[in-house]
Amino acid sequence: MDNSEYYTYGNIKLEKGKFESPPILIGTIFYQNESLVERKNPEVFNSLKAKKRIEKHQSLSKQYKIPSLIEISAPTPKSMKKYLEFYLDNFEPPFVLGGNFESRLAGIEYLTESGIKSDQYIYNTISNLKNKDEIELIRKHRIKSAVILILGSENMTSTQRYAYLTEKNQPEDVSIINGLKKIGVEKIWIDVGVINLESLAHILETQRLISLSLQLPVGTAPNLFLFQFSSPRLNVKYHTRYRRASIMFIVTWFSNFIFYGAIEDAPESFASVFQSIEFRDILKSKNIPLFKHF
Repeated sequence: MDNSEYYTYGNIKLEKGKFESPPILIGTIFYQNESLVERKNPEVFNSLKAKKRIEKHQSLSKQYKIPSLIEISAPTPKSMKKYLEFYLDNFEPPFVLGGNFESRLAGIEYLTESGIKSDQYIYNTISNLKNKDEIELIRKHRIKSAVILILGSENMTSTQRYAYLTEKNQPEDVSIINGLKKIGVEKIWIDVGVINLESLAHILETQRLISLSLQLPVGTAPNLFLFQFSSPRLNVKYHTRYRRASIMFIVTWFSNFIFYGAIEDAPESFASVFQSIEFRDILKSKNIPLFKHF
């Protein structure tokens, strides 16, 4: 296991054990029902729009000096190969490999055939060690980085979430962290798993606890629950945009990485995180103990 203060991926550094650097912002492309993908045949997509969205994400990352990654998702194995082919023709690793298990499997096989090494991408996600096919996939292809997603209820406490990671509750009487280390995963990320606003409160406390005790990078996808605020009486597009920006501001303080969601949401996500960092730095420079945990 890497004992430094960062995991490195090319020129990108992922902080762990503290919250001093800006979090890595991760935007997802080719997610299910994305407008640039043909619904009846997900292997067909608008490559020009896809390229523009990724370039916009990268431009904002450079503008705000916030590190970033792209997560490549896919609903089917065949479409995953198409998306990876497009990405590698236009952009460079590292990236996050998402989608369902079957799509990730096809993606890893394609990447191996294409000469992309397993330390050039991050496997997203794994929640337990009970799927023997998944364990064999990780072992066979020597996956070096993986995201653990904590699955829990909305009122699952920070202590319970911490136990999810550290108790010997997996096959062969190991914790999920030690089990992944055992099969060769060297860089472990912890996604604490958002369900609603209440869960977010428990999650931020969990992230602080994991960072302090386990010295692992922590983060989450804070915008997943926003659909519940949709209403036909509201302008849903802008209503959720403003809520998204406010949640990103809060989560920035105790996250090493943030899956901000659909890549189209990059403008408000980067701007919100940037302002949060600016505000945090002002508090630190003025010695204002507004948040005692920081």
